Amino acid sequence: MSGSKQIRRKPILLALLVGICGNATLATLSVSQLAFSIFPIISLVLAAHLLYQEYLSVPMEGDTPLCTLLSFLIGVFGYSAFLRTQFPEMGSNYLSVMISLVLVIWLALKMGVAARPNAEK
Repeated sequence: MSGSKQIRRKPILLALLVGICGNATLATLSVSQLAFSIFPIISLVLAAHLLYQEYLSVPMEGDTPLCTLLSFLIGVFGYSAFLRTQFPEMGSNYLSVMISLVLVIWLALKMGVAARPNAEK
């Protein structure tokens, strides 16, 4: 896969962190079972700032923007599944887990971690 060599890992990890922290911030502000904490807000601001600085300093080439979006969504749905596992009265986490798994598989295929088998002729 020629596009996998152009995918950088730093924006992908920062996007995952932004997704987790963004969902944690919303959950902290809106879910009554969770105690309020300032730390998800601080980490969201710092992670978003680092991701923005990374975006300004190095151009996003190849499949990096798509992989960054996938990583952000994995963070959002993954934390949602984790939260619903901790507090079952919030509802089922089945949909969040399934969406997270599909996105992780798609990201692994895009990055070349899980390579598709080639048919030999």
